[in-house]
Amino acid sequence: MPPPTSPRRPVRFAATALLCGAAACQGDAGSQGADALKGDAGAALAAEGTPAPRRPTRYYHLRRTDDGCELFWIDGDLVSASQTVTCPPDLQVGERLRLTGKTCMRESAQTPARAVPVVCPLPLTNMEKADRAPPDAGAPRDGGT
Repeated sequence: MPPPTSPRRPVRFAATALLCGAAACQGDAGSQGADALKGDAGAALAAEGTPAPRRPTRYYHLRRTDDGCELFWIDGDLVSASQTVTCPPDLQVGERLRLTGKTCMRESAQTPARAVPVVCPLPLTNMEKADRAPPDAGAPRDGGT
């Protein structure tokens, strides 16, 4: 059976203490060197031309009105033409569902307690999927000939 304390453990702690001590001795010069390395890495990524990931700007909504439900998207100041769809049974007049990632959020101005995550109806998720697909996704590979 090995002894309760391993000879490796003091060496690891000693090496860690040595490294920490060296960084502490450098003071601001050590941190400036680390910042310079981070800046160089960021410049390399920017030079490659890969854009940083961003949140989508288009939001998909299903709104209940007195006449029924309508499906539309909002992208900044742009609003799409609405499509008439079947209403989910638990959606009340004046409420709407907003697609947020893989779930939907019910928004209610009249009853804030009803503003909770809910299961997304298929028309709402299908609209978002159709917009994500490239225009030629359903085209035959040989160009139709």
